[in-house]
Amino acid sequence: MAQAYRNQREPLLSPPQSFAELNERAAALLGQNLAVLAQLARLRLPDSTLHGKGFAGELIEILLGADAGSDSAPDFSTLGVELKTMPVDGNLMPLESTFICALNLQNLRGVDFWHSVLWHKMQRMLWVFIRAERERTLPERYVAGYYFYRPSGEDLRQLEQDYNELTSLICEGRIEELTAHLGEIVQLRPKAADGTALTPCVGPDGTLIMTRPRGFYLRRSFTSRICASLSAAGTAKAQA
Repeated sequence: MAQAYRNQREPLLSPPQSFAELNERAAALLGQNLAVLAQLARLRLPDSTLHGKGFAGELIEILLGADAGSDSAPDFSTLGVELKTMPVDGNLMPLESTFICALNLQNLRGVDFWHSVLWHKMQRMLWVFIRAERERTLPERYVAGYYFYRPSGEDLRQLEQDYNELTSLICEGRIEELTAHLGEIVQLRPKAADGTALTPCVGPDGTLIMTRPRGFYLRRSFTSRICASLSAAGTAKAQA
């Protein structure tokens, strides 16, 4: 994904081999704006925020040495850590929901939460917070903090419940009944470059229908808790 902005294909950094090394790399980004970081990563800075969607995430992946070669593996495969960048406001609160992973609509039966891509992505995460209020230009946006997260027992219980509720509807051929209101932590929403993309899925009568691809998103109500944990811990937070 990062190659959309890169001038060369070879990685800048080898993957981190320990949490201490990953932590050190993340700490080095604190307070740095995207213009400076783009130069370090040898990336072309997009012309505007409109054309730069996803740029911050790709940039941080390169500078931390993310190495995942597939959508189902965590970004740091050796450490089992998924990287997510989160745009935040001046209070370090999320500005939007967070995409976690796509859902294969044709391969759900027999795949429980503990064997799902969602679980593999969320079992251990590194959140990098980017100050990204609308009035900030892309070069002015900067790394405001980072936080290592592992789901609590209660989080896991609710994630499993959400996963079961959402995927059961699909397995029953009721995908069109899915709405963004379902799910306490995660929701299933259309995920595609545009509204014309379609993928096969089981329909109401058991035959295949064509529908929009879906992906799991974390609700802002949940990621706000992660942001609050960062603020409460006072860990790795740069100037607000």
